[in-house]
Amino acid sequence: KLMVERVKLQQSQKVMSDEKTVLVQQTNALQEQLDAQVIMNQKYEETIALLRNSVLILEKELNMMHQTLDAHKRKTIESAQTSADLKLHLDRYHAQLKEVQELVAEKSEALERQNFKNRRLQEEAKNLNRKLERMRKLEMASNKDEVLLEEIREYKEILRCPACKNKQRDAILSKCFHVFCYDCLKSRYDSRQRKCPKCNTAFGQSDMHKIWLV
Repeated sequence: KLMVERVKLQQSQKVMSDEKTVLVQQTNALQEQLDAQVIMNQKYEETIALLRNSVLILEKELNMMHQTLDAHKRKTIESAQTSADLKLHLDRYHAQLKEVQELVAEKSEALERQNFKNRRLQEEAKNLNRKLERMRKLEMASNKDEVLLEEIREYKEILRCPACKNKQRDAILSKCFHVFCYDCLKSRYDSRQRKCPKCNTAFGQSDMHKIWLV
């Protein structure tokens, strides 16, 4: 019987070791992905900064063009052809400005999507690290029951609404997929504080959905 117990213990330790190895690999892979996303975000931000600078330059040039056009209108001695050429340049600058503004909006939206993806990855990495920490505690603990009870307490804490720290989570925001209790979301919506308490993403009534976790 002692030999059987020892074999079971060895098998259990091997399973835990394998799970720990997988968790470490997943955590490392997520970290590499997060690092790559950070670099990509920096490039997005640099591109947006350059585009915004281009917008400022174009706006200054456009303002100068308007001033020149006004001067030409006041001075009737200038030829109609010069005014027509200037108007053509103005139209071209307007088109360029609109194009750059649209590009800035597009890049800003892409950056926002990337930031949202990064937040989700960070949450996933945090959960994996938490799970890995529990595995380590189980390996080192002399009293497994105490560790399991602590895990149960942590899981109950996870199920609790992070906004009010009281009620159970039973509603999700489809804009960012963060979960709270419905009463907290309804209260924020009614008081016009219509931003996610966790990531500050704006939401409307149609983004609030009831869920059942247990």
